[in-house]
Amino acid sequence: MNSDSVNDSADSISQNLLKLLGNDVVLVWSNKGQKGPRWRGWQNTDIQMMQKPGYRKKLDSGCNLAVLTGAPSGGLCSIDIDEDEAVEPFLSLNPKLRETLRSRGRRGCNLWVRIDGAFPPPSALKNADKRAWGEWRSTGVCTTIHGVHPEGMSYTRSSEVAPVTMRFEEIQWPDELILPWLSADDELPGQGDEADDSIIERYGAPVIYGKARNGEFFVKEINQAYWAGLYSAENIVLHEPDERMFYLYSGDTGLYSIISPDLIKQVVSHRMLEMSRKDEALSGLENLRNDGRLSAVVSQLRGIAEFRNAFSDRPRAVHLANCMLRLENGTVEPALFSPDFRSRNRSPVPFDAKAQCPRFLNELVLPAVHPEDVQLLQKMAGQCLLGENLIQRFLILDGEPGRGKSQYGIVLQYLVGRENVTQLRTDHLNERFELFRFLRRTLLVGVDVDADFLTSKGAPVIKGLVGGDLFDAEQKGGTGSFQFQGKFNILMTSNCRLKVKLQGDVGAWRRRMLIVRYEAPPPRVKIPNFGEALVREEGPGILNWMLEGLLKLLIDIRDTGDIRLTDRQAGVVDSLLAESDSLRWFIRENIQKKEGSDLSVHEIVQAYAHFCPERGWDPLPESKINHQLQTIMLDMFQVLRTNNCQRDGKAVRGFRGVAFSNPEVRS
Repeated sequence: MNSDSVNDSADSISQNLLKLLGNDVVLVWSNKGQKGPRWRGWQNTDIQMMQKPGYRKKLDSGCNLAVLTGAPSGGLCSIDIDEDEAVEPFLSLNPKLRETLRSRGRRGCNLWVRIDGAFPPPSALKNADKRAWGEWRSTGVCTTIHGVHPEGMSYTRSSEVAPVTMRFEEIQWPDELILPWLSADDELPGQGDEADDSIIERYGAPVIYGKARNGEFFVKEINQAYWAGLYSAENIVLHEPDERMFYLYSGDTGLYSIISPDLIKQVVSHRMLEMSRKDEALSGLENLRNDGRLSAVVSQLRGIAEFRNAFSDRPRAVHLANCMLRLENGTVEPALFSPDFRSRNRSPVPFDAKAQCPRFLNELVLPAVHPEDVQLLQKMAGQCLLGENLIQRFLILDGEPGRGKSQYGIVLQYLVGRENVTQLRTDHLNERFELFRFLRRTLLVGVDVDADFLTSKGAPVIKGLVGGDLFDAEQKGGTGSFQFQGKFNILMTSNCRLKVKLQGDVGAWRRRMLIVRYEAPPPRVKIPNFGEALVREEGPGILNWMLEGLLKLLIDIRDTGDIRLTDRQAGVVDSLLAESDSLRWFIRENIQKKEGSDLSVHEIVQAYAHFCPERGWDPLPESKINHQLQTIMLDMFQVLRTNNCQRDGKAVRGFRGVAFSNPEVRS
């Protein structure tokens, strides 16, 4: 073959091929480095599909391209010769084919020929000693002509000459070849005209034949690997071994969705029945479709389709109702759905670059929060839309009721997609089966939570859920556990300031927490179901606002490694953390060690009760003060509580060796 290959123009690959092959040719796409398409229904692609702008755009997107050979492409077929040394002897027999289009993958070549008249179905071609020579490729299969071979090299063409036209009978075949279309009476039955030769080459024939006493052949058993390979070839399917789930790709939505092994068995069973009724050589298949054999096919498929970490190591893009948005160089670029994105979460809202959201901004967001916090809400909303927690933080919206926190949360959940959202329950986070609820979700929400939401036993788990920790999720009634990484976005809304169970880990909570305070007056007119109405009226516009926030966040991460916060925003977090540990904070600022002095518990409680309101904090109830006070005083001053502090001639509970650092505190 001529070493000079033809370089296709990057922006007109399909046009160049059609000029070369003919406008009646049907092209199908596959993933780069993949030998043939794996999307459902590719065999049914026709000229009408080729005329659709979206399909033509996909053909020119950098993927592999193949010709749907035979009848769909006006009789354009190919002779696939496996080895380089077999090419010249074949051309010597067929000098006319020296002038035809020739393409090459790893070795050998494909000779392209347009057949005038009838031609046989696709067939594997072998020498008399059963060694593979090549293939006759016609109706029902495809031949790759552009892209990247599975072994890394590019498909090339020797020259830009059109395929020659000739009758099939004109082709001269080497004498040593066994030609399937010239069947002999004593040969084993064919493996079915419906069987794909490329799958037979990889997995073997669809069935195993037995020979009866009368000398006739019959279908004895199925080849489980073939049927698993056929299902994988006709569908884009992957198996996530850590989750023990099959996912089936839909070209209509761009989503990978769970498909049960039982449904796979039904599809395979139907395919067997279909082929047995179309092909006499496979007629015995109908009686071999029992559950045991079909389960064995599914087991084979697990190995064929295994793709570990398929959804954690995927291209960064936002999946919307009508397209994918690639994030590239500070911009969003619309792209067609593709299995390469490996997405199982999408927003139900379509992309419209011109859409706006004036009511959302002017009636829900801008009047309710500090101007600095508008961008904070926008950036975090963009991260929720992406479905991955890039900055490892969660967001709290707190303030008086009726200010719009819940309605904002509703808008966010609808834009992310309700099927991608689930409830966060901190009082269950340390239980065995709770984490399994989070699989395949991207946003966890706590709505109108109580002040003690972050003080429950399970609350510390939140730091790992946003911080990238690895978890094992156990399914109730299932078997085993399923590992996932904590990259969830978390939103909490509350009508009060939350307290945090710090357990000495103030720094970790500070790194994880963001707070937006809703402190503006309530709206004069309350609109029922305002959030849902905004989504209906301005969904695409709100989506654009969120995308703008995502780009701003990515700039922050590029420049600082985190989200940019003002001093006021950081101070709000510090204040909440201080309030969560208000008793220790009070003692640190107002009590000191002093020999010969003592303080009663009552005096400390009274002083603490005056200290908190001065800072806008809610003091702890007296029962919690008494519970924490002994531990804090022992930790800070190494003193134990005594019941023998003297006040007005009476013994009271207190602590010796300490005093107020500021004499005015006692008063």
